[in-house]
Amino acid sequence: MQKIFEIAYPKKPIKCILNYENPSAEDTKPSLFFTHGAGGTLQSEAIVNFVEGFISSNTSVLCFQGNMNLQSRVKMFKVVIEDHGNDAPQCLGGRSMGARAAIMASSVDTSHLVLISYPLHTNKDVRDEILLDIPEEVKVIFVSGDHDDMCQIKRLDAVRQKMKCQTYRIIVQEADHGMNVKPKTATKPVGIKIGQVVAEWLQTSSYGDNGEGTIYWNQDSEAAEWTGWITDG
Repeated sequence: MQKIFEIAYPKKPIKCILNYENPSAEDTKPSLFFTHGAGGTLQSEAIVNFVEGFISSNTSVLCFQGNMNLQSRVKMFKVVIEDHGNDAPQCLGGRSMGARAAIMASSVDTSHLVLISYPLHTNKDVRDEILLDIPEEVKVIFVSGDHDDMCQIKRLDAVRQKMKCQTYRIIVQEADHGMNVKPKTATKPVGIKIGQVVAEWLQTSSYGDNGEGTIYWNQDSEAAEWTGWITDG
């Protein structure tokens, strides 16, 4: 189910879509506030697939449409959150630039961050400062494709070791920055599986320190599969 609405914002209202399966979720605070990447929309395949998997675990996700300006996206995040009240811990998330905005919009009320295809590095810059500033009480999950040229696995490993907070990571086998995998028909089921695993993590998030697992396409069974969590303790 979807509830589409707008929130007042200077120049142009913010388009929001509340996604849920259980009708009772329409009247409760979203499990996750989420936004898309710089060049994407709420209809981007990676967003649609993730949302479908996420809400299948009796959770809800409020996605909002933003522009390509990072600072503006951060302000939009705060307006959307304030519109739903600050009376409970919040989980914020986003894809690519949206993940950066989620971190920058986080506050003392933020309990979890969902960072999908976090753009850790360009040819020149490493965007690790805001990751290192995340408070230790916040739990963070990264979802990264092992073919993502903007977030190499080893470089993210080095940053995670320096972060103060507890971190988790889902490695998506053969996925690029857009979470596309081969064969093309596997992209949707893999994206749905990502949403399911993230929702399960959000509901539990007690898998030990620095948990990590892999989502992959099983050619034999023609299904997306999850290895489960491997942790340090």
